[in-house]
Amino acid sequence: MAEKLKEQVAIVTGAGAGIGRAIAVGLAKEGANLVGVDIQVDKLQETAKEVEALGRKFLAVRCDISKKEDCDNAARETVNEFGKIDILVNNAAIYPVKRFLEITPEEWDAVLAVNLRGAVQMCQAVLPEMVKQRKGSIIIVNSGQSRIPSVVHNHYASSKGALLQLTRCLAAEFGPRGIRVNGFIAGFTPKTEQLEKLLAEGAFPQGFDEVIVKATPLRRVPTPEDYQGIAVFLASDDSAFITGQTISVDGGQTMP
Repeated sequence: MAEKLKEQVAIVTGAGAGIGRAIAVGLAKEGANLVGVDIQVDKLQETAKEVEALGRKFLAVRCDISKKEDCDNAARETVNEFGKIDILVNNAAIYPVKRFLEITPEEWDAVLAVNLRGAVQMCQAVLPEMVKQRKGSIIIVNSGQSRIPSVVHNHYASSKGALLQLTRCLAAEFGPRGIRVNGFIAGFTPKTEQLEKLLAEGAFPQGFDEVIVKATPLRRVPTPEDYQGIAVFLASDDSAFITGQTISVDGGQTMP
């Protein structure tokens, strides 16, 4: 079977664990070489092992996506190593739990700096290369809280809602230059570092699995690997005539 992403070069933010690691491995399975971006570069070692075991190349780059210079450096190192950038997966995000009236200005700014500005800055870093090539695919990992209200993640939900419109705006602006911009909505996913932290803090006293399964028509909790297929689809020519879309991949939790 032909590899859908043979010799493509993909940058995945937050690739050190969870959904980011699973997506990186999923893209590698289809032939892509990977650039793993994470603020904790040591976490990328396991991702590198999985990608390289598939016969693909892996470049680890330490990057705090809230800092523009780090994003620019990640793109520059990618081009220096591979000569091009074909795919960007904006996955890195933070989602602290806080009631709205308790959120400080500093906490609000910190969440939007990573979740929204970080995605913007990564896009700004890679788009000049994609424009030169007149081809590229940007994938934005989103959340159901971009479409439904949240009472404990106001800053997170607001940042993700903004990403819906960013996806549309970039698709409209860069479509004429051969670049597609899409996203997908991930469900509440265990085996991710931040969700495990929330569970440890007692964020779901009634039981995570029970809450999520009841809210999911497909009646199971997701795994990071559930997002490999959609990432490959949106990165490859299988979605060559799709842009500006955000697809729900959450077992039916959100149905636009």
